[in-house]
Amino acid sequence: MSASDFEYDVICYGTISADDLIYVPYLPTPRRDSQVLQDFQRLGGEAATVARFLSSWGLRVAIVGNAIGEDKWGRYIRGQLDSLPGVDTRFLVQRADVRTPFCRILVTPDGERSILGYWFDDAPKSILTEEMMRLARLLSVDVYGKQERDTAAQVARRLGRPVVSADAIWPDYSLAHLSDLIVISRDFLVGYFPGVYIYDHALELQRAGAGSIIITHGQKPVLVVDRHGRPSYVEPIPVTAVDTTGAGDVFKAGAIYGQLQGWDLVQATRFACAAASLYVAQPRGQDQVPQLTAVIKLAGL
Repeated sequence: MSASDFEYDVICYGTISADDLIYVPYLPTPRRDSQVLQDFQRLGGEAATVARFLSSWGLRVAIVGNAIGEDKWGRYIRGQLDSLPGVDTRFLVQRADVRTPFCRILVTPDGERSILGYWFDDAPKSILTEEMMRLARLLSVDVYGKQERDTAAQVARRLGRPVVSADAIWPDYSLAHLSDLIVISRDFLVGYFPGVYIYDHALELQRAGAGSIIITHGQKPVLVVDRHGRPSYVEPIPVTAVDTTGAGDVFKAGAIYGQLQGWDLVQATRFACAAASLYVAQPRGQDQVPQLTAVIKLAGL
């Protein structure tokens, strides 16, 4: 089937939330307060962020995931998503009895962040159905939930649709062996597997049934392991990071975009590196999706 046979290029399934970003000179402690330098709000959550970037780069996207409320944050998220012409929100559930998930994020001058999450476990989750998945070429799914993530991947695989997941690092979990491509943050990986040798762990995931693996490491080389277990490295594009919040989601969006263009894994990774680099280097308080032409140029494609 060709791309024109589908209503959507991608269904983004997973976390839909908002971010309240608070820039501080240093993190507060019990003995030292920290004054806020600047704060602003933006659309957040893995599914919502990936959807926003892919739609801005010209792909057709539908979003499915947790319900949002009719509170302040729910109205904000609905307004942000409805302003994106390439994102279909017909499957988004909004209910008066739901507290909308959101994050308060403290960002320090080195670009690092500390996150407080609200109401994520409490928000009801929509189930991805075969009727939904038949409309799309590819499923993007995150690991930040429970059985509904595995169910979504199972639906996609039954229909022969490729699955791209984020941080599916547990070889004995269904999502890992249901994924054609897993994008993993090394920091997330070592948080659960201290001292792990990341290439060996990638091979363990593949022995469990996973396809290709990409493991990011901030400004250090990205490990790319193709579906045959062959490793290579992609050098990141050096930038001064102002705010690294969402960098992994942007990287994943870039990898998906490259895959749907028919690029090989290394080319897609270079594109993803360029997109994430342009995004995290924006001046404080800006939240622009990098122009597609700028990303392609920076990636050397």
